[in-house]
Amino acid sequence: MPRPRSSGAKPSDLFEQRIHRIHELIEGFDAEVTWNDRIIDPDQPSRRRQIDITVKRDDRLRLIECRLHSNPQNVKWIEELIGRRQSLGAQEVIAVSASGFTKGAVAKASRHNIVARDLRELSDEEVREWGRSISLTLYFFAYSDVVLTFTFSTESVMRIDATRLRDELARHPILISVFNAAAKLVGQKLIPAVEDQNLTVNFSFRLELDAFTLCGEPVLDFAVKGKAKMVSRQLSARVQAYGAPSRDLGTRDAIVENYDLGETAIVHDGHRISTHIDLSALELPPLHQFRYARVTGQETLDHEVFSISGYDALRVKEGRIAIELVSYG
Repeated sequence: MPRPRSSGAKPSDLFEQRIHRIHELIEGFDAEVTWNDRIIDPDQPSRRRQIDITVKRDDRLRLIECRLHSNPQNVKWIEELIGRRQSLGAQEVIAVSASGFTKGAVAKASRHNIVARDLRELSDEEVREWGRSISLTLYFFAYSDVVLTFTFSTESVMRIDATRLRDELARHPILISVFNAAAKLVGQKLIPAVEDQNLTVNFSFRLELDAFTLCGEPVLDFAVKGKAKMVSRQLSARVQAYGAPSRDLGTRDAIVENYDLGETAIVHDGHRISTHIDLSALELPPLHQFRYARVTGQETLDHEVFSISGYDALRVKEGRIAIELVSYG
């Protein structure tokens, strides 16, 4: 299913999406895992009931309900889930609490086959003991000395207003084409030499565009030149363990590394991992362009899921660009 942008989303939705990503990995590809599902109420077929997450495999239905509260969840919530399981004909219900559970809630859940799960923060010592932390690095092209040269007829140049031209260019989709084309050129040199972040590459090219106009005047020729170099940002993470409240680190369902970029996270299920990069939280300097991410671990890992949200951030942020007008004829 498409992943919504995290920017502007409610914290409870973001928490549910985090649990959804965990279960996408641990359930495997033979299960259908759906966030914010609507399922038919067997007693009222015309109604659909909202469920935070559903897991469907063969003819079995598992409900996952999430709570992002400041206090541990109590018996009352567990009793609600017992009734929901019976009402909707589910085979299993998982109760996920960000703040844990009271002792009474754990006992009630155990007695009535409600699966209780929480996310527990790992200490630095536990992270070292676990020993599977992943280095996540983002790489960008940083552009400078960019010059756009437009060729018009002599008559057209006389009619062009410079302020209007700049305003139109700032909103024009042509800039996406400019930096995408530049990225292809400079990437041939910068990506193979990724560790040499002092390397600066010059680029120049022409773009041929049908019926391209600016300020209502036809552009006869369009040339671009500039410089680019590679820059990187290594993200830091806090580590959480997902599983039963009574379980220790080694027997938990999954380990989650939450990085300092929105909802960016890597979920571990043994040697299997799922990576999600949240670009909606990315704040880029002017004329910087996200290109790729590198995931580096101390051991071989099976990378089963990779997703990105916040694609709007892939657009190069406006910066200082020189504009030259050339007349012809």
